[in-house]
Amino acid sequence: MAPAPKAASAWPPVIAVLVLMPVISFAMTQFVLIPHIQGSVATQAQQAGKGGDGEGVATTGSGKGDPKSVKPTFSYEFPDVVVNLSGAMGTRYLKTSFTLFSSNPDLQKIVTENKSHLLDVALNVLSSKSMADLEAPGSRNLVRNDLLANFNQALSSEVVEQIYFSEFVVQ
Repeated sequence: MAPAPKAASAWPPVIAVLVLMPVISFAMTQFVLIPHIQGSVATQAQQAGKGGDGEGVATTGSGKGDPKSVKPTFSYEFPDVVVNLSGAMGTRYLKTSFTLFSSNPDLQKIVTENKSHLLDVALNVLSSKSMADLEAPGSRNLVRNDLLANFNQALSSEVVEQIYFSEFVVQ
């Protein structure tokens, strides 16, 4: 009588799966997912620095030649602007102070004459932002560009060339 053939054990495939799955997961995370996420973040940051689609890009100068050739020298400060954030049902707010810069010597006069309108524009732009908007990479640059574009639209000219935040607190 011939001996019965031995049945193959189920343990080697189980052990292989238990050992290989963490190794495959680690490799996918390190070499595929993380580089992809880093590339996406870098692209978003680059777009935020350029103003996304090119509208509202904060530059200095007259638009001819090197944009940094003429430095804005006149300024006007908006201190302590406080708004409720969108979608927070009044529980979250943004407190910011910022300064407008321009090479136009009439900046002080123009802003003073239109201060109520510009403050309303700032309140509308800032209160339209949600907590998620402000947590995104490059969000301050996006807010800066939104304010810049809306201020210049409200003034019907390219008076404001740059905006710098001196305070930006989200609570």
